[in-house]
Amino acid sequence: MSTQSEPNDPERPTMECSVCQMDVPAGQFCGYCGDYLEDHPRSGPKWLRMRAFSASPGEHLLTPNLASSLFPQLPPASRKVFLLGLGLLLVALIAATWFKLPAVLITVAALGLPLLFLIYLQEADAHRDIPSATLVITAALGIGLGVGWVLLTGAAMARSYGVPLGAGISATRIVRDGLGIPVGGMLLMLVPAALVRLFRPGPRESLDGFALGALGALMFTGAATLTRLAPQFTTGMIARARPMDGLMVEAGIRGIAVPLTAACVGGLMGAALWFTRPANKKEKGRTYVRLVLVILALAVMAMYAGLGLVDVARVPQFLQLAVHLTIAVIALLALRIGLHLALLHEAHDEVREDEPILCPFCGHVVPDMAFCPACGAATHAASRSSRQIRRDQRPVRIDSGTTPETDDR
Repeated sequence: MSTQSEPNDPERPTMECSVCQMDVPAGQFCGYCGDYLEDHPRSGPKWLRMRAFSASPGEHLLTPNLASSLFPQLPPASRKVFLLGLGLLLVALIAATWFKLPAVLITVAALGLPLLFLIYLQEADAHRDIPSATLVITAALGIGLGVGWVLLTGAAMARSYGVPLGAGISATRIVRDGLGIPVGGMLLMLVPAALVRLFRPGPRESLDGFALGALGALMFTGAATLTRLAPQFTTGMIARARPMDGLMVEAGIRGIAVPLTAACVGGLMGAALWFTRPANKKEKGRTYVRLVLVILALAVMAMYAGLGLVDVARVPQFLQLAVHLTIAVIALLALRIGLHLALLHEAHDEVREDEPILCPFCGHVVPDMAFCPACGAATHAASRSSRQIRRDQRPVRIDSGTTPETDDR
């Protein structure tokens, strides 16, 4: 017959965690702190656990995987589908560039990644974990601020781009157009998550903050791109006179680098706002992880501000594209490190070591703890609704002493 796993199973092996100094279920990882139970060469400091990303333990922390970094709450199988979606987005940008379709290019660049992120929120059950009104308010604030910012700064940007090559540019214009406008836009795209955190408090998990921060930033950049480039819709369906190089650079910057960098900065700030220390560690390193998250976001913002100077300085177009893409990759790594630290060190659900649960990342039945002892995945890397379903339908164990009846013939 089938019975629920017995508590305090004397046959279950345990090991001592060198970090927690506690006897924990035997496995590769500690179920309480997520650290390796056995020493691994080149694994880095204990508090970082570089060899296993918290939301995708089979990957190294410094592997710039787009799918697991931008869509951390998806199981591995679903991430392949979203990686395919990112590939289709790239193909659409290339096709619009090749056939010189500026209207299609602008539409795909502005809406591609935001729409894919909205699909991710649906698949990750964000509409169940986060009130729908909160998601709508965050998106609406991002869109409104994006449109308003472009209408406010559009004339200044037009004058900046109207300066002939080789003409002198005043220091005031460099500071205003090269630093003020990019930094102002970056700060405004963080406002939706900050307002939601202030006026609509609720359960605080880092990945909820990441979702809201990235959503607000992506809506801001999408609305800003559409508003700023809307005049190009009047140039006709096919822009035969436009050089291919300009379209290619615009596709790379507007469709890939800008939204990716915005999602990373917004996600980092959101994770910092929603991060909560465990009750037993509130007086020990209370603000370190949140401070690291903010510093990572500010570092990316500082580099992004430098991009404004590159644009104003009239450097070659492909150099601009290379710099934008480089900053986007750095932003992705910063986001990955920030989410990893947040998942490792934030407050987790109540540990129920004597009850089994199915790990959605490795497929093993393991004790219900903060981290999977088999693969090291953080429990919070899955949505709250997923965790609740798996706890309501816990695995059962077949009694090994029971033998099926046979028919003697």
